[in-house]
Amino acid sequence: MADGPRSPVVRSKLTPPNLPPRLLPRPGLVHALIDHLDRPLVSIVADAGYGKTTLLAEALRSLRRPVVWYSLMGSDADPMVFVRHLIEAFRSQRARFGRDLERTLQDVRPGDSAAEILGGVLSNELGALRGPEHVLVLDDFHEVAHEPGIVRMLDAVLHHPPDRLRVWIASRSTPPLALERLRARGAVFELDSGQLAFGRDELARLFRDVFEKPLDDAGIDGLLANTHGWPTAILLVHHAMERRPGIPLAEVLAEVGDAPREVQAYLSAEVVARLSPEARHLLERTVALDRFDPDLARELSGVKDVCDRLAELTQRGLLRSIGTAAHQSYVWHELVRSAVRSSVVAREGEAAWQAIEADAAQALTARGELELALAHAVRARRPDVMLPLVRELAPALLAQSRPAALLDVMEALPPDTFETDAPLRVRRADAHQALGGWDDAAADYQHVIDRALAGVDRPTLGHALVGLARVLNRRGAHEQALGMVERGLAMVKDLPVELRVRLLQTKAGAHFYLGQSAMAVSLLGEVRLLLEDQPHHELLVPTAHNLALALVAQGRHAEAARELRAVLAAVRGTSSPRSGLYFANLATVLTETGEYGEARAAAESALEVARRFSNRMHETMAQQALAQVLAFSGDAEAALPALKRAEELNAGLRMELIAADMLALRGRIFSARGQYRRAVEFFRRAVEVTAKRPDAPRLTSFRSQLAWCELRSGRPHAARELLQAALPAADASEDDDQRMRVHYWLAETWLTIGEPAESMPHLKIALALVRQRGYEHFLRGQARENPAPLVHALACGCEIETSAGALADAGAAIEGPLLALLDRAAPAVAEATAAVLGEVGGRNALARLTAVSPRRRTLVAAAAIARRQIEQRLQRGRVAAAQEDARGQARLILFGPPALEIDGRRVPGSAWRSRRSFHVLVHLALHPRGASRDELLDSFWPGRQTASGRRNFHPTLSYLRTVLPRHAVAPLARDGDVYRLDPNYPLACDVWEFDARIDDAHRARVEERRGLLSQALALAERPLLEGVYEEWADEGQSKMRDRVESAWLELGALEMRAGNHEVALRAYRRAAELDAYRETTHVAMVQCMVRLGNRAAALAEAARMREQLRRELGVDPLPETEHALREALGNGAPGRSSIAPPAATGLAAGETAAI
Repeated sequence: MADGPRSPVVRSKLTPPNLPPRLLPRPGLVHALIDHLDRPLVSIVADAGYGKTTLLAEALRSLRRPVVWYSLMGSDADPMVFVRHLIEAFRSQRARFGRDLERTLQDVRPGDSAAEILGGVLSNELGALRGPEHVLVLDDFHEVAHEPGIVRMLDAVLHHPPDRLRVWIASRSTPPLALERLRARGAVFELDSGQLAFGRDELARLFRDVFEKPLDDAGIDGLLANTHGWPTAILLVHHAMERRPGIPLAEVLAEVGDAPREVQAYLSAEVVARLSPEARHLLERTVALDRFDPDLARELSGVKDVCDRLAELTQRGLLRSIGTAAHQSYVWHELVRSAVRSSVVAREGEAAWQAIEADAAQALTARGELELALAHAVRARRPDVMLPLVRELAPALLAQSRPAALLDVMEALPPDTFETDAPLRVRRADAHQALGGWDDAAADYQHVIDRALAGVDRPTLGHALVGLARVLNRRGAHEQALGMVERGLAMVKDLPVELRVRLLQTKAGAHFYLGQSAMAVSLLGEVRLLLEDQPHHELLVPTAHNLALALVAQGRHAEAARELRAVLAAVRGTSSPRSGLYFANLATVLTETGEYGEARAAAESALEVARRFSNRMHETMAQQALAQVLAFSGDAEAALPALKRAEELNAGLRMELIAADMLALRGRIFSARGQYRRAVEFFRRAVEVTAKRPDAPRLTSFRSQLAWCELRSGRPHAARELLQAALPAADASEDDDQRMRVHYWLAETWLTIGEPAESMPHLKIALALVRQRGYEHFLRGQARENPAPLVHALACGCEIETSAGALADAGAAIEGPLLALLDRAAPAVAEATAAVLGEVGGRNALARLTAVSPRRRTLVAAAAIARRQIEQRLQRGRVAAAQEDARGQARLILFGPPALEIDGRRVPGSAWRSRRSFHVLVHLALHPRGASRDELLDSFWPGRQTASGRRNFHPTLSYLRTVLPRHAVAPLARDGDVYRLDPNYPLACDVWEFDARIDDAHRARVEERRGLLSQALALAERPLLEGVYEEWADEGQSKMRDRVESAWLELGALEMRAGNHEVALRAYRRAAELDAYRETTHVAMVQCMVRLGNRAAALAEAARMREQLRRELGVDPLPETEHALREALGNGAPGRSSIAPPAATGLAAGETAAI
């Protein structure tokens, strides 16, 4: 993204002032400041003339620490200007400081959240400081104290003070910071005018050592009584005594007075009036300037020996100098400025002072300091000077996200200026729109459009049309917005490329909001072509991002992911403040396509960027995306804290649509865990929130997911009603993903009700969309949940390849229905059925395939392939015992910390030349079907490591082969581009043995199943790949956790039915450790405790469950849970509970539940 124009930095503000030539050292105050250097904040509050700045400059000379000085002026009361100066100030000490802050300045949009974002990023940058403590001095803080954004930023920094920063503030009024909190923590040291006023001893030293005019005790008492120790009044007394030697002190004190007004009058009448004409002329010509250098003073005054005159005025204490030699600048004391202004106005009238301001404006304009010039032109009330400056500065102020500053200066222009100046009126409309003033913006845009016939130039008219169209889009008047855009496009040949691009982008937005995503995609494609070979690179990224969103709205997730990856490459990953948004969207899209590893990495990157740039909105989206990917990949325990944090953040943002998304996400988390009744509750609430806006794009999605959960929880008729109500909207939508889901779930609902004929038309539509759009991930998840619709589709010959491909993920549960198809199915269906059986079949399938093939010649080849696959799979996991005595026996242990054993001894880590090669072996063991070269590169050499991965891929596999024992069969087999472990290689693995025992248990008789499940669970006492925290392992770990929980639940149910309540209770407790929120598990534990005669423990368990649900999820147990608990606690007789023990998912080897 190209850098936008920057707000001007006045570098003299960042230089500490020079100490005055006549200075009384004040070691007591200096030591007080230094002694309290451990406090995050020092606050010095006193009126003008008390020496605040001088004291700070003196104290800093005694510090051996980096000092960052910032003298504030009225023009700094803008968060963008304030932050820009802070960046430059700190870079004087740390050249690389503030890179993130600078990017945020370029990206942040106006509004209440801008200051919060900038404050958070500033805190992060300051927290990263290293070395000795830096002292940040904010002098004259009263100049910006009225700006809430700056106050919020400073409060954010002081709320958690950085270790290496101390803030010193000098102000004429108490800073509106959270001082009470800081005082309570002992984090602030404060000085006021009482401490800054000169005391008796200091007055004596001042007149004796500095002024060399010692006073007697009576003189000191009189001086102290009249001036109250005010340094400015004391300095004026000394000037009077120097000018009129011999005059009694009492007379001088009477002339000077002791009140600010009296002092100012004395300054004007006695000090300023008695300057030489040349010095007074120099003062009057420059006193309007906040600060100036000798060249500017010479330009305005015409004084040739200006440096000598400035040195004289500095010597007299009227002027403060900053810097040295060529970089020297000057600041008039505020009392002097006020006195001179009063003198000029009294002598020549207000017009004379305005003329001085106007001359300053013109001189600064000539120097190119336009923003400073504009401030003087406004004070001069000279529209003729203001107008060209406003015209020139308006685009820059808007580009710097400073629309409020632009509106402020526009307020000073005569109202009729905007009646005739169309370009300026459009800029005013842009400023109103940036600040959310849509009514004012629309009125200005419309005025310009209405005057088109009066000669408004085409670019200005096009600008107004784009602006009004955007306002209309934001108000939901998309059809009217299209009308405005079409009018602009009608004159497209006369418009610059940038304006044509913005017209097309706005038109694409209108079509997107109208649900016409295909048109939006087409228009954004046009925009991309227009931007080729153009300098407007800053428009490319938002175009690609909007294109990705339009593709998502069509259900084209893979294409959207490609666009989002390109966007992130363009903004250099995490370096842009907006990359948090891009990463969060990428994570959401990848979750839909089942790419959980990359999705989780994207969500974590989104979270890192959002926190780094202190963007609460982006952090909310990142937490939401992370919760979603964790839930979908099976890690509900980790998903819930992420969701809870997202809800906490959104509580401050108060965005209702995001609140609905959070409710739906809770529903997805519980449905992913098989807790459909709980999921129904959250989806219903999400629908209620979203239904307040009938045109809300997510309403159909929430309703269909609610229907799916109703179906899974045993309420097919309720599901049918919901899906039939959602069907018209889904069919009318361009979202093929949503349309596919509604049709598929409606087909499943009709099958569940017992109407297969009604289901077939919906299945055809859904499966065709799966094939066309690549929604196989969704279909595989449905196959694992309930394969019946796909078996029915396969039996009817509907999308045979698509149906069979998904059924391969359904596991052993579909072996029986598929075997029934072999004898009666058409040849194409039978071949597909045989292929699926090759993936999931067991001994029954092996026997049936052997028997069926002679009778059906068309199946001979397919049956042979399927038999070979089944034999290889049956062999894996069951060979360990047979080869126990063989030499060179290798065994892979994956439960617990992964390790390889050879002949019973663990292979040390040093044996692997690359740890990555061992992890490749583990990955292939967990994926018996193998993995392609590209998949392995993505898993083990992600992102920028890909080039290195291509070089090291084959050496890594070679290391793997050298560690494993040599046998007649090589450990790795390669089929084209796919690598897998050869099933004939003598390698054992505890995961394969676990899978085999689970598979045998599901095929065994009930009385044998308990023993097989116990054997499997004995292998899985520890988590899979314990201690491995890499992305490639995440999904396998989540799936195995689900499978182990399912096995414990199934064992618990079997033991309970057998009357072994103690064993059943242990099994249920182990299951509850894996999923603490499954209510049916806790109910089963209560039932076991009651039947064991331990009613007190059962009551405690029920209370613990209720408390955990309320604390962690904010919900009460489901009504059916409470009913079951009452029945269980009422009497312990078996069979009386109305809720069944938690059912195992019945998953086959290598599979797990997923949405």
